[in-house]
Formats: sequence, structure tokens, C-alpha cells
Amino acid sequence: MGTATLVDGDLGGHPGPARLYRIDPPMAGADHIVIYTRQPAYGQQGQVVVVLADDTGAVLGRDVRPQAGTHVSPNPSHTLALQLAGYEVAA
Repeated sequence: MGTATLVDGDLGGHPGPARLYRIDPPMAGADHIVIYTRQPAYGQQGQVVVVLADDTGAVLGRDVRPQAGTHVSPNPSHTLALQLAGYEVAA
């Protein structure tokens, strides 16, 4: 399993609360990912979205499609998203 190191725990500029992680090994050529959450609304469950990013937290390139680790849940979890993507939080 790879490792994810938190770089910024309160990243702005995304549709919901976001965190920036540096990951090793890289995912699809990116060594950073952003994980943001969207809270449940209008009868839909919450969602945790994983996107490729650069070291500033900007989405990498033009591809904003959700990556491995994205999931729908009544209790959105960054830790679960990392695990689903194949990473664990570095100590």
C-alpha cells in the first residue's frame, strides 16, 4: 500500500472542504491528490471526491474526473477514500 502525507488540511477553491496530500507512489503521473467532500443534500448521500493535483492543490491539467477512492457515503471520509485509492496516511 502506498503512503499519503497531508500537505494542507484546509485547502480552498474546491466545491467542499478539501485536503491536499502528497502521495507515493504517484497516481496516473500525479504525486499529489486533492480529496474534497460534498455533504448530503436534497435526498442525495454525501460524496468524497479524489482528483489529481499539483503541489499547490490545483487540479492537474484539464481532467477533473473523479479518481480511484471516490465514493458515495452518508458519512464522507478522507481516510476511506485514501484506502480505496490504495494509500494509507503516513505517520
